Amino acid sequence: MTTAHHAATDHPLLHEPLQDLMALAAARRDESFGTRITYSPKVFIPLTRLCNDTCGYCTFAQPPARVEQLFLEADDVLKIARQGARQGCHEALFTLGERPEDRYEVARDWLGERGYDSTVHYVAEMAKLVLAETGLLPHANCGALSADELARLRPFSPSQGMMIESINPDLEAHRNAPDKVPARRLATLEAAGELSIPFTTGILVGIGDSRADQLAGLEAIAASHRRHGHVQEVIV
Repeated sequence: MTTAHHAATDHPLLHEPLQDLMALAAARRDESFGTRITYSPKVFIPLTRLCNDTCGYCTFAQPPARVEQLFLEADDVLKIARQGARQGCHEALFTLGERPEDRYEVARDWLGERGYDSTVHYVAEMAKLVLAETGLLPHANCGALSADELARLRPFSPSQGMMIESINPDLEAHRNAPDKVPARRLATLEAAGELSIPFTTGILVGIGDSRADQLAGLEAIAASHRRHGHVQEVIV
């Protein structure tokens, strides 16, 4: 159990009524940012539904036998991106499973036959293509990455993202999910900050976590942002 997890257990707000917490959060939000809401229209590009992890709540990831394509080909990626651009989108959000080549030989073969050494490499090349051909700003959401992998994406993906999901390392839902180890995901968040990458992150609620787990996750995100100033969005 992490230090942040222990700290959240004794958080002074842990036992406050929900309505009071919501009112406090709204007041702080309005004081810091005002009441104007902005948004950036984006098109989703589901590059692959293969994934190295088997999470107990996920309906996105599928095994090779259940998908029509292992990965979207470049022409498919551009077709979706151009449709989004015509509809007024500004961003292209690449969604995918994490490191499917670590689990599936067919994924490794597909990438290798096309000259890619990893899924992250393929995402970087598709982001480069979309940026050059459509002008949409790619947003890469590749999961837990090393600093080198984040840096590989950075020239073509102005922002990146990865959900922390939970700070609790013992969730049953993540029992078969090697990429969901909290330390790995927190390290990715820190590395993104050190590289000054605008980053989207957040937590999942209702996957077996406690309120203390949820607070610990949010506090870990806030602490990283205080160090680096890179968190642009927190999703709950």
